[in-house]
Amino acid sequence: MSYRLKLTITISLLIALSFGIGGTLMISTSFQNTLDQETQTALNNFESIQNTLYLFHTMADQTDLGGLSQTLSQMEGMGRWQALSLTSGDEELYQSGQPEQLNYPLPNPAEGQCSYLLVSDRFGHGLVMVNRITAWNTDMKLLARFDVSRAYEMREAQLRQYFVVYIAVVCFGIAGAMVLSFALTRHLHRLTSTARRISEGDLSKRSRITANDEFGQLSQAFDAMADRLQETISRLENDMQRQEQFMGAFAHELKTPMTSIIGFSDLLRQGNLDENTRMMAADYIHSEGHRLERLSFKLLDLLLLKKDEVAMKRVWLGSYMKEVEQALAPVMKNKDVRLICRSEQKRVVLEPDLVKSLLYNLVDNAAKAMDNGGIIAVHAAAIPGGCQFQVVDNGRGMEQGELEKITEAFYRVDKARSRSQGGAGLGLALCKQIVQLHEGTIHFSSEPGKGTRVTVTLYGKLGGKNE
Repeated sequence: MSYRLKLTITISLLIALSFGIGGTLMISTSFQNTLDQETQTALNNFESIQNTLYLFHTMADQTDLGGLSQTLSQMEGMGRWQALSLTSGDEELYQSGQPEQLNYPLPNPAEGQCSYLLVSDRFGHGLVMVNRITAWNTDMKLLARFDVSRAYEMREAQLRQYFVVYIAVVCFGIAGAMVLSFALTRHLHRLTSTARRISEGDLSKRSRITANDEFGQLSQAFDAMADRLQETISRLENDMQRQEQFMGAFAHELKTPMTSIIGFSDLLRQGNLDENTRMMAADYIHSEGHRLERLSFKLLDLLLLKKDEVAMKRVWLGSYMKEVEQALAPVMKNKDVRLICRSEQKRVVLEPDLVKSLLYNLVDNAAKAMDNGGIIAVHAAAIPGGCQFQVVDNGRGMEQGELEKITEAFYRVDKARSRSQGGAGLGLALCKQIVQLHEGTIHFSSEPGKGTRVTVTLYGKLGGKNE
């Protein structure tokens, strides 16, 4: 059973019960008030009859009992009784109506008091009263019955009217409950439909309920959750796609040197080669083996950099950059590249080995972008909370569209030139990982024919495993 149907039934039952109980109480109260009025009127009439008898007693003697009967007969229209009986012992002094209308056991009241009983029979609804009267030294018994059917007739009429009204109210109540249930649950139904669509794969579906109530707050929280879910799934899909591309590129990178190594080694196995061919094959196997070694080290570094924590150290930036320059200067000199390193002597916090690897890769990439030598400038400076490095070259430069892809693993701007220079397209991917571990940023700006500028900002904190 749906929540909407449960809500409709509940509201309808509440309306039916409330109106039923309220109407019943109202009719019962009205009936009781009318019956009390009828009873009071009957008591007043019965008292009038008694007063008439007392008045006749003071004005006539005992021998004029015939006049008493005549007087009571004259009062019959005014007294509004159904039946009246006046007896003295076993002698009946006056009788009006049918005797069985008064044939009910009533307690004998004390003198001056009245006893009455509500009765219902074939003559209708009546009120039977009895009282003892002493006159002419005689104990008399006065019995009377008054009609109170009006109260019961009014109740029956009210019940008939109430039944019609009750049916109408219940019908309108059910209709109103359906409308109210729809109004209260339409947002819930919309949320359920949205959740079902998302579970079926439509991650772009949103509830977008703008109501200023709990449903609106729930909708906002639900849509925010759906946004985060979509972002997470998109990120996972992108990661899986990049991983597939990574594995494909890695397999391709391994295939070329391995094919060459196998081919030249098979050539050497034949044994009928001249000295020059044998040396060429050995050199090629040696160079391709070194290339595979460098590729393996790059991949190993990328895997190791997936850990969450690195050991930070406090170093003097000037001394640190001198070490970098001393390590890179001979290599750059062989490539006809002039290396300029500038820094200030301030203390900064970083992971020395990883940042050296970062700078080596950036300088190496800058050198590969130069056809006939050039200048590479490395500037290092301390900033609040970290340090900043800039690597500037006057090489070939890159198109703007290439800048967004160069940090992807195995991506190369010029694949033929990079392969001939021993590149695998992993250097900048490694740099990106190092920057992320330092919670920093890396930015590239370049212009074809004028060179490239790389700006790296790193932040480091001492604590935990840090030294």
